[in-house]
Amino acid sequence: MDRVKTGIVGLDTMLNGGFLPARPYVVSGPTGSGKTVLAAHFLLEGLRLQEPCLLVTLDEPPIEVKANMATFGWNMDRLKILDATPDVRAHKRQRSVIDVGTSLDVRDMEDVTDIRQSSQVRALEVTVHSVQKMIKQEFSQHLERTKQRYKRIAIDSMTALKMFSMEGQDSRILIQSFLRFLAELEATTLIVSERLDRRKLETEFFLGRGEIRMHKWIDGSMIRHALSIEKFRGSAFDDKMHPVTIGDKGMVVALDPHSQIRGTSPEGKPGESLLETRLIDEVSNVIESVMRQIEEAHRRQIPIRDVEVALSRAMLAFQRRNYQKAMKIALACDSQLRERIAEAPPPPPVAMPPRPPVIR
Repeated sequence: MDRVKTGIVGLDTMLNGGFLPARPYVVSGPTGSGKTVLAAHFLLEGLRLQEPCLLVTLDEPPIEVKANMATFGWNMDRLKILDATPDVRAHKRQRSVIDVGTSLDVRDMEDVTDIRQSSQVRALEVTVHSVQKMIKQEFSQHLERTKQRYKRIAIDSMTALKMFSMEGQDSRILIQSFLRFLAELEATTLIVSERLDRRKLETEFFLGRGEIRMHKWIDGSMIRHALSIEKFRGSAFDDKMHPVTIGDKGMVVALDPHSQIRGTSPEGKPGESLLETRLIDEVSNVIESVMRQIEEAHRRQIPIRDVEVALSRAMLAFQRRNYQKAMKIALACDSQLRERIAEAPPPPPVAMPPRPPVIR
């Protein structure tokens, strides 16, 4: 199967040649980690190959997108951009409704010269359905005009939709429908998103065919960047974290196993401190879950002496910084406790103390 290259050599190597075509993928990471730059590389590569490309912008007005891309010296005049950003005057009026035009505002990047004002278009509340309708309409009109389908789409970002248009709604169903729609377009799509709730796996991360995770952390007085592939269905991939630099020519992913990020210790690997921190948090969460279940087992008088001994071994491995071993033992303890608690009879009802006699 032909691969869809991102235009970032190191990342394409990690992806075993590039994305599988006609599928939606997620680019995730904290603010300022390089998500939009990666999406821009992806679109620029499509333009270089003479492929029709579409950018759907929900975070920044097109004029700002154009200015940001100009800093890298990229010529993206042929890029089609669909403006679904919050309306300027709506912000000034401090309205709770975020507006976009009911009439399509799809332009070539070279035609972007100003920020859209609400006086130029009618207003419509931003929803997943309205954005989906605009994309569908633009796809149909572009196919009619050029006899070509869009090959690449970048949506920047899903986070804006989740924050501003899904409050009080079942976002899981809305996003599930949106990703199904994107898959039916038969274009390779990058969805820029950020996890709003660390305690659960949000819909686009579960349904996306792959996830590229951008990392950003402080190392002394320096800000470091790295990249990893969290998931890539249907293909082998490099699951290691690699250092990233973002310079005047864009993004570079270093794959040299001996490469070091300046400022890190000679014996350390790029990104090791970040990975270790994440693993420590994960092991700690599992151990805390096991301890809560031990309390429940004691309350219900379930024999768990062997599990307590195993948890002690996990905590010893954790103190010795053998996090992989600690995680393996803790997960086994968690599984055993869940089974025993589920199989045990329900706890006896709590006896209520006798009421004191009423003195009349």
